[in-house]
Amino acid sequence: MLQLAYMRCANKELAEDLVQEACIKAYKSYIDKEEIANPKAWLFRILINTHIDHVRKKQLEIADLDNFEFVDKRNPSQDTESNYFFKDLNYALKQLEPEQRVVAYLADVNEYSYKEIAELLEVPLGTVMSRLHRARQTLRKILASKGYAKEGTRTGELK
Repeated sequence: MLQLAYMRCANKELAEDLVQEACIKAYKSYIDKEEIANPKAWLFRILINTHIDHVRKKQLEIADLDNFEFVDKRNPSQDTESNYFFKDLNYALKQLEPEQRVVAYLADVNEYSYKEIAELLEVPLGTVMSRLHRARQTLRKILASKGYAKEGTRTGELK
């Protein structure tokens, strides 16, 4: 949840506050619920709504994700090759529109379905699909220009 909050506001302290506030809201709301079909999506929706409420109260725009950095959580030693790849991936992600970045994060990092993302962001399913398609295309082009290729293809032929 903290990563999504940070992606929404690009401020560590605010992200922590939003997560805490969302958890309190979830706890109070859960008392009235018998069963929640998808608890993670339910919590993310509360977090997103909490951030929207905060933005409206402060009359701020949603911050760009310029300072957000993806890291390899599976490899804590962060070998040199992994460091270069994640540096290039972060650069590529920063080239995306914020709406595309959030959809790519939810789909590819958190593995949400298109339908779940549409519900979380309160946008039509087709919008999610097109944003994710454009985001992936852009990422492929940028990473291909840096010499990355999908396994089994030549450099520059990311598919």
